[in-house]
Parts: sequence; structure tokens; C-alpha cells
Amino acid sequence: MNLYLRLLSAVILAIISLTASISIALAETKERYLTLDSDGSQSFASLVQQAEDLAKESIAREFQENPALTEVTIIITADRSRQRVPVLRSRVSRRDWQKDARIEQWTRYFADAKLLLGFRDGNISPANSGFSQVINVPAPSRSTSRENDPGFRDD
Repeated sequence: MNLYLRLLSAVILAIISLTASISIALAETKERYLTLDSDGSQSFASLVQQAEDLAKESIAREFQENPALTEVTIIITADRSRQRVPVLRSRVSRRDWQKDARIEQWTRYFADAKLLLGFRDGNISPANSGFSQVINVPAPSRSTSRENDPGFRDD
């Protein structure tokens, strides 16, 4: 009797494992990296708008060209004066995109992109930049010891 229970549990585990691997194989995702060239005359707001437009077009095209695709991630970087910085990342499933194709709700914006690309405060302020979600990376506290940082090396 014990042998039958073991055999039955092995068969059940095999079926569960096979079912899980099939469902993972059916879900197809795609990640694309795109780069915008930024000239010195445009503002940061227009660069972000251009990145949003490119992301929206790319997502729509990916879903249209590949019917099996279930999720798309688009990462837009900007190149300004040979400095390449991520500006935004959009991740959306096909089902969510069909419900609502407004890019802003599926997009995360990189808050430090403006500074890293060399845009000055005269161009645009973060309060009126036109985008709603900003990724803020907390600054490390002064009391934190470097030796406790996993990336710390004392060569």
C-alpha cells in the first residue's frame, strides 16, 4: 500500500510540474531597449514626451506583430553628449493594453535622468514636467557604514 501511495504522489507531482512548465511556455514576454538621440535645443519635457510616444508606438507594434505575446517591456534611454541614461520603462500585458492604452499608467520614470543628461532647472521643473510617476531612489543615510554594504571592497 505504501508503494502505491508513493507512486501516486510521484505521478501527481509529475503532472503538476508538466502543467506549470506548459503554462510558463505559453506566456511569451518581450523586452526591448530603444535609444533616443537628444539634441541640445530640446527641453527635458519634450524628451520625455518623445520617449512616451516611442514607447506607445513600440508596444502597439509588438502586440500587433506577435499575437502570442502576452507582455511587453520597453526601456527608453536618451543619448545626449555621449551620455546614455534611462528615461522610462513601460511594462504592460496585452490584456491591460487592450483595456487602456494610455502609456502613463504603465510607465515608470527615472527621476535622475534629467540631472544625468545635463538638463538645467531653466528648462523645466519636476513639478510641471507632465509625468505622474517618478522613481525616487532614497539617498543613503550618513549613519550607514560602508563595511555593511554588500558591494563594499577594501582592497
